[in-house]
Amino acid sequence: MSTRIRPDEIATVTRVLEAFRTLDPDLPIQYALSFMTIAQNEGISIGELAERLGIAQSSASRNVAALSRWHSFGKAGLDLVSAQEDPRERRRKVVALTDKGRAFLDELRGIVGNVDPRPDLRRKTA
Repeated sequence: MSTRIRPDEIATVTRVLEAFRTLDPDLPIQYALSFMTIAQNEGISIGELAERLGIAQSSASRNVAALSRWHSFGKAGLDLVSAQEDPRERRRKVVALTDKGRAFLDELRGIVGNVDPRPDLRRKTA
């Protein structure tokens, strides 16, 4: 049995992806997935992030760097997350959202929360 995707569901996903594009028009989807995984699991380690996304730890580290304040080679990052040394295990880095990351997550919540499950009915926001 095939379940049809409603046009409002597609529009919501599109608006979420467009929100990520406002951060960087060339933002790789892997960065967006990393951000969402970190948002759902604040305090996650880079190794755990890699495991959840099914990517190499070096890729997860690179994604976190891009989402952090400083990317690589001194290039400014997006400042959505910060990686801190785990005080219990100094080789381990744990990742959490920054204030800017929380504000962006709230923006995404607003996009998703604006959808009513009934077609063509949307909640009005003030």
